[in-house]
Amino acid sequence: MENVKGLLEELENERKKIAKKSRIFYALAFVFMILGMALCFFVHPLFMLLIFIGVILLVVIMPQVNKFKKKFKGSVVSAMIKEELGSDAVYRQSGGIPIEEINALGVAAEPDRHYEEDYITCTYNDIPYEMCDCTLQERVVTRDSKGNRQVTYETYFKGRVIKIDFQRDLNMELKVVNNATRGFKYKPLLPFETELIEFNKKFKCYASSKEDGFYILTPMLIQKMLELENKFKGGMYYVIKHNNLYVLINNSGDSLEVNIHKALDEKQLNKIRADILIGASIINEFRMDKDKYNVNR
Repeated sequence: MENVKGLLEELENERKKIAKKSRIFYALAFVFMILGMALCFFVHPLFMLLIFIGVILLVVIMPQVNKFKKKFKGSVVSAMIKEELGSDAVYRQSGGIPIEEINALGVAAEPDRHYEEDYITCTYNDIPYEMCDCTLQERVVTRDSKGNRQVTYETYFKGRVIKIDFQRDLNMELKVVNNATRGFKYKPLLPFETELIEFNKKFKCYASSKEDGFYILTPMLIQKMLELENKFKGGMYYVIKHNNLYVLINNSGDSLEVNIHKALDEKQLNKIRADILIGASIINEFRMDKDKYNVNR
């Protein structure tokens, strides 16, 4: 923790300067663009210039803010990951779990464009796991009233992907999903329900057989899944595929992000620490280190 404190002291003064500068630039950009749009209604020749100035102000300040955030991740976040998960933990600001592997889960449509960042891999309680932030987007082509073609990208998944490795091949597949997104597939798996009505109202369950489903979904695990689901507003996807558990959390927000307009205090660190520890917490709470998942029988 001393190492992190030393890094924070160096960065706090820099944060204050950039935060003050960004507030001024954002405020000026807002004023110029509002004035520009107002003059647009009167076809005033200055409206384009004012909007252009507003855009330039944003173009100037945003890279500076992003540069600080990357610096924070490369120093403070990287040090926190080592402290919380061990010196063998690996952190990369860009990249993540291969998109081909995510596509193979069948929980969302294959994207036309995707981004992955904040990749962490480590071993906790002898259980290897990895996680990253992932954004999946669909290419959308539209035409306006004049026939002009416009291409945009619509985000349908933006959140966390966590992969936990078992030391045993369960020789089965299981999907437990709420708020399924576009492109979700469950066939050839079979739908089934648990004995808990509350759980069945929130989640749809599919497995290679009902016996496989009930073998995994014990009352304890069902309760832990509900507790985790209550912590996030977006959709949850649990997938067990042979010797892996995948947990995908949609609309969970960007993880490991610093708020440049707030002090680098314990409150900010605790939020980042929770992001760092979510994979280890799932292993703990779901008891993924049990022999059930790791000892061949």
